[in-house]
Amino acid sequence: MKLSDYVAEFVAKLGIKHAFVVTGGAVAHLIESIAKRSDIEYVCPQHEQAAAMAVDAYARVTKNMGLALVTTGPGVTNLTTGIACLYYDSLPSIFIAGQVSTSRFRSRVPGVRQLGFQEAPHVDLVKPITKYAVLIDHAERIRYELEKAVYLATSGRPGPVFIDIPDDIQRQEIDPEKLEPFHPNEEVRNVDFEHLSDQIEKAIELLKKAKRPILVLGAAVKIAKEEANALNLVRKLNIPVALTWATMDILSGDDPLNTGGFGITSTRRGNFAIQNADLVFSIGSRLDSHATGTPPSTFARGAKKVVVDIDANELAKFGAQGMSVDVLIQADVKDFFKVMKSKMQDLRFPDIAAWMIKISQWREKYPICPKEFRKQKGSVNPYVFLDALSKETAEGDIIVTDCGSNLIQTFQGYCVKPKQQVFSAFNNSPMGYSLAASIGACYANEKKRVICIIGDGGLQVNIQELATIVRNQLPIKIFLFNNHGYGIIQQTQEDWLNSHYVASRPETGLADPDYVKIARAYGLDVFTLRSHRGMRRKIKDVLQGRSAVLCNLEFDRNQRIIPMLKTGRPIEDANPLMDRDEFRKNMIIPPMELSLSESNKKGEIKWPIKKKQNR
Repeated sequence: MKLSDYVAEFVAKLGIKHAFVVTGGAVAHLIESIAKRSDIEYVCPQHEQAAAMAVDAYARVTKNMGLALVTTGPGVTNLTTGIACLYYDSLPSIFIAGQVSTSRFRSRVPGVRQLGFQEAPHVDLVKPITKYAVLIDHAERIRYELEKAVYLATSGRPGPVFIDIPDDIQRQEIDPEKLEPFHPNEEVRNVDFEHLSDQIEKAIELLKKAKRPILVLGAAVKIAKEEANALNLVRKLNIPVALTWATMDILSGDDPLNTGGFGITSTRRGNFAIQNADLVFSIGSRLDSHATGTPPSTFARGAKKVVVDIDANELAKFGAQGMSVDVLIQADVKDFFKVMKSKMQDLRFPDIAAWMIKISQWREKYPICPKEFRKQKGSVNPYVFLDALSKETAEGDIIVTDCGSNLIQTFQGYCVKPKQQVFSAFNNSPMGYSLAASIGACYANEKKRVICIIGDGGLQVNIQELATIVRNQLPIKIFLFNNHGYGIIQQTQEDWLNSHYVASRPETGLADPDYVKIARAYGLDVFTLRSHRGMRRKIKDVLQGRSAVLCNLEFDRNQRIIPMLKTGRPIEDANPLMDRDEFRKNMIIPPMELSLSESNKKGEIKWPIKKKQNR
């Protein structure tokens, strides 16, 4: 059996139905072997970066591994941004690259930088952003290394793996019956359930005493496929839930237990809730600086804290950063829910009706889309648009957002419906992700429609993938947040650089092409919205039908993320700053001294926002 045929058969048996490939001389045999199979369809993105991002989304939607194949040298270096997305979001997938023939390895002539054409040290390049990376330099190792890679990709904290296969190795004949298998060390899963039970008992005791509890659900709940058990726990405890970006779609946006997220770019209601809590019980969230603010010691500073995480290093960071955690539970969330469920049958918790009323009041008082936003003339307000989009999408829709302003505004302003999936590359967060990821999501979801939200800057980075969408007749509905610049960078420049918009606007060096003409040239249907008039009708028009559509939304170039924290303040005290008397009334715990100050320090803004002069 030809080795490349063995590889194709191996990945097919994993249940992977699509391979995202960018061909080249060093990978031609592998792709040919994929193409010969009827149980895997190959898809041709225009760029390896896009292939990796498509794999990312494919893994999220299928809850299985994705697969990409690329050629040597630039094929692999182009992959790295996308591979990093999967690594930092803990998603298992397989990346296979062709490498130059073993006779052309630079190691044969010590001291040279390159011997084979397009040769590159692939394994060394990707090792920091993969769970496992290996070069197959002997054909008889192929089964062992493939099985090992899959095991490591899917065990413990998951992540991507990389297999480098030289051209001559791909072409070799092998006997599958004689290949060495991989036998994992089962002791790795030796869980100390007695210790886990003791730690959970400590956490339950804190729950019993809490008057203002908050449950946090993080990405690991999804990674472990434990959404159902998480929701069962939510209903059993009947306490408010703060969702991270990664779990925004676990609970409907209008569920009374949903506090609305938390962190430096989240809603006021969500941040008031978690910052005034007396217990934060976090399951499967890293609680990174985006969630806690800086310094982390300001996060939920009046609360007892319980944190469940599989990674000991993530748990250790809290003490190093000065954040006190009362109960640290190192465990796979699967094991956590198994033990927690056994202890929940006869438990009774205090009445928190007053706390629920307070959270409801924050929801009513601080909507993300207040009435004055709807009165905006001459441009589209993102929060008004997202509110309208929420109403027009259907259960089961997939919404993929990009990075920067459009990512943040979507997670602030989009109200999730049941069975929807809403995601982005949460931790690497590169521009251009959502366009490429929408392709992977569409294939993963039987070519049903996918809603892609992207900024003009992000579209530029992967604009070539419009060709992939049209070539494959994918019903991807692209909503372009077009503010003719880098809005989130301009917001930073206003905070720290006296509104000097260097390299973030057309007049300071940024290109600003006509995206409507470009989309039409690629063959997409195109709509443009310049105001709120007829918005719901236009959204309906975009969403209906099977064709790919780009809807150009013209934003005011001074549109900003509202609210958004300035570094140094606690997350409950975001820009635009509230009137100090009103702010104090919302605080159950003592405010920080910085928040009590009436001074409006450099870079801080108050409502209403005054538009800056162009510079």
